[in-house]
Amino acid sequence: MFAHAVRVSWGDCDPAGILYTPRVFDYCTQALELFYRTVLETDWVSMTRLHNMGSPMVHASCDYLKPMPPDLELAVEVRLDRLGESSLTFALSGRGRDGAEHFRARYVACITDFAAARSVPIPEPMRRRAEAYMRLTSA
Repeated sequence: MFAHAVRVSWGDCDPAGILYTPRVFDYCTQALELFYRTVLETDWVSMTRLHNMGSPMVHASCDYLKPMPPDLELAVEVRLDRLGESSLTFALSGRGRDGAEHFRARYVACITDFAAARSVPIPEPMRRRAEAYMRLTSA
């Protein structure tokens, strides 16, 4: 399972001393950016600058299960739940070192041709890597 380590910083928290709600989306986006780079072997900058395409999020939601105080170490785990013709559906979770799940998020990304302003099929090399990851993590 791909996971990105983050530590909740003091500046990420609200006056109540728990993680400011929108920061979870930053953590998830950071994890997905690294997932694309390491697992799918593509990066968002190259997709945009070299190929005029991208992978914008068309849906994002989150359930907050446990408070996240400053200095909490989280592993943001990335599962790939579904591959569509042009979409990838991700399930992410933030787990503490003790294994406790602090949040659960769902993201849907759509492979997009920016010049045509429309969705396009997932490029074959990316699809193959995504399918391999799904097989590896479903066992």
